[in-house]
Amino acid sequence: MKAATIIIAIILLLPTSQQSSAGMERKVLSYNPTYEFWFFMPTGRPDDVPQTVKDVYWKTKSVCYTDFWFHCESGKAIV
Repeated sequence: MKAATIIIAIILLLPTSQQSSAGMERKVLSYNPTYEFWFFMPTGRPDDVPQTVKDVYWKTKSVCYTDFWFHCESGKAIV
């Protein structure tokens, strides 16, 4: 019984321990073609999406933002 409790506790605590400690929320860029606007997942809308970021989004569909734009998978900045 103790082993099962420990395993469950580890499973529940593991996702929180892997979160970024920087305190900055990573926002994933998305596009709504019906209403033609850009938005962030989970919430929010960007003030401006530079053309270079739009180009990368259309190629990879993987653009993120914290305080700068970057590729979600590789973490490389988009300039």
